[in-house]
Amino acid sequence: MVDIAGAIKKPFDDLKTAGIGIILGLIPLVNLLVVGYGVNVARRTVAKDNKLPAWSFDSLLQYLKDAIFAIIIYIIYMIPAGIAFAIGLGLAIGTLLPAILSGNTGAIVGGIAGAFAAGGVFALLAGLLVVIGEVMASIGIIFYAKENSLGAAFNFGAIIKKILTAQYIIAIIVLVVYWIVLGIIATVLSIIPVVGSLLGVGLAVYAATVTGMTLFAQVFNETP
Repeated sequence: MVDIAGAIKKPFDDLKTAGIGIILGLIPLVNLLVVGYGVNVARRTVAKDNKLPAWSFDSLLQYLKDAIFAIIIYIIYMIPAGIAFAIGLGLAIGTLLPAILSGNTGAIVGGIAGAFAAGGVFALLAGLLVVIGEVMASIGIIFYAKENSLGAAFNFGAIIKKILTAQYIIAIIVLVVYWIVLGIIATVLSIIPVVGSLLGVGLAVYAATVTGMTLFAQVFNETP
């Protein structure tokens, strides 16, 4: 059974670890280490080890490597959405540009309407593919974490079996609510000039990553 309460509390099981994660999470580019850290959280959770990994110099290279592979996996899953968006944009420009070049106001108005019609379908398709890509990548990264293999992240049949389950749907709902709560906390912290905003960002990045990876890894373990 997916331990929702445990996953939510997990980022703060060790305050020193949480403090380091929050500080790293608020620094652009450096916060990629938090992504890699999250992959290692997933790796441990899949192995039924619920302890938070340590932040140590010896582990930083591993975290960086895992962050890079997680980003690669995400980008690959976003390629279909990118293609659909590019096609829609091309059709919209191809429809609108001749009207603009004609200099005719009526033609331009008609061109705008035509551009929306020509590109709108592909824009909607791109949005749908973004959602599908996000969903597939979330479990694909867990497969990578378990197998330490980039190819494992694209085991489409196995991934689909896991996302088409009640456990995964519940995990997504919990995460959405959790992100909203973190957003509210970050907004409240932003009342403190500069420091508050930075802490809010760092907290959101660190907590959302650890909890999300924990939930997805638990779903991985609890589904066929």
